Amino acid sequence: MAKFNPLRQLPLSANYGPKDTLVVFGEVFSRGYVNGLIEEAERKGMKVVYTTVGRRDADTQKLRPLTPEELKEKQQTPLVNVPLEAGFDLIPWSDGQTLVDKISGYKMSEWDKVAVDRKELEDIILQSRKDFKARTADMIKTLEKDIPLEGHIVFAHTMAGGIPRAKIIMPCLNKIFKGSGDRYQSSEEFWNTDLGYLCDRSFDEVTANTYQILIDETQALREKKTKEGFKVSYVAYGYHGCDTYVESKDDYIWQSYSPYLQGWAKIKLETIAEDSLKQNIQASVFNAPEILTNSSSVFLGIEVCLYPLLTALRHEGLSPSHPLFKESQSKLKEGYTLQDIEAYVQKYLNADTKDFESEFNKWPTHNQPEQMDRMKRASAELMDMHTDSKNLCTADLSEIVFKACGGLMLDKSYDLGDAVWWIGHDIVSKWTVARQNL
Repeated sequence: MAKFNPLRQLPLSANYGPKDTLVVFGEVFSRGYVNGLIEEAERKGMKVVYTTVGRRDADTQKLRPLTPEELKEKQQTPLVNVPLEAGFDLIPWSDGQTLVDKISGYKMSEWDKVAVDRKELEDIILQSRKDFKARTADMIKTLEKDIPLEGHIVFAHTMAGGIPRAKIIMPCLNKIFKGSGDRYQSSEEFWNTDLGYLCDRSFDEVTANTYQILIDETQALREKKTKEGFKVSYVAYGYHGCDTYVESKDDYIWQSYSPYLQGWAKIKLETIAEDSLKQNIQASVFNAPEILTNSSSVFLGIEVCLYPLLTALRHEGLSPSHPLFKESQSKLKEGYTLQDIEAYVQKYLNADTKDFESEFNKWPTHNQPEQMDRMKRASAELMDMHTDSKNLCTADLSEIVFKACGGLMLDKSYDLGDAVWWIGHDIVSKWTVARQNL
């Protein structure tokens, strides 16, 4: 596992311009981290090239490119229309059934009885990896043929997740990530079943191995551009906890959301970057802070440790007149202030019995009943300070984070230095203050 390596100083502004290209490896949806990277690339005048995971035919479940109508709806050009969906859950086994077919007959009460042939599963995984590798190669060929690549190239790996699409899995994960009291489910118990094994292997394939395949399949392009005197770099979004400002210590302390079952795949992602850098390939993983996205909303309470960013922004000197503070205050009920939010979360961070993971060398950790109860209560009480539980000030804080991450990652990609970096609340705040002063 990589040593904790927080980005403390703002990197020099990267010398990118109109002849340089950002290639987004993975489809862009709304409310995601990569939107900040795209905004920053466009601000520098770079060309942005999009890709897609494709779609599944409703009847046959066969993977296909986007239709002309779907392309028009995306409003992302240029887009290389080669489907880059990763994973193995819909690949037919020797009997013609997919993994989803094989476990569809189990009832929820039988979730811990699900059994799969792990030997044949490994064969299917290798098949899916070979197929993804071929489609990635096709994407690169199409990219080189149809889109001029004149200058420096930054590949942004955005693929994550990989929950197998079997109906029995999401209810289990909802109990793990959101359950307390009678609905609590031990993540460790789940992880040690065949269902947990399937998730573990799927997370590896989607989150981590796709990064390795991207690096491998762009070798010829990378060598060609390097000989021409241009940089080719690879940045990937990871998660491995985050530096959070703790007022009582007047310092930034690492903490992490728990349980985070994708954590083992994120560590593998880091290892891929480390191995690549040893081969003089400019690849890094940037571990970003927690934000609320369409996908992260499955994690109950993940937003709790986003609130302390308010304190960090004040601490680093963001102007009290910054629109963030006014907009966030407007979302609170009468009688509550942002200082009330900050005080509540600081108490949470200082609890004698930790409500969150704070031991870096033990990450990732599984959930505990008391921890889930406290996190659920904290999330609910913070929401209750708002006028609308679906319109939290964490939405504005999330935008601050993904914009800062995009700016920091793009500038750092020009001279990566290390294989794994942590983007914490301190550097996010410093970037936001510096951008305010431009």
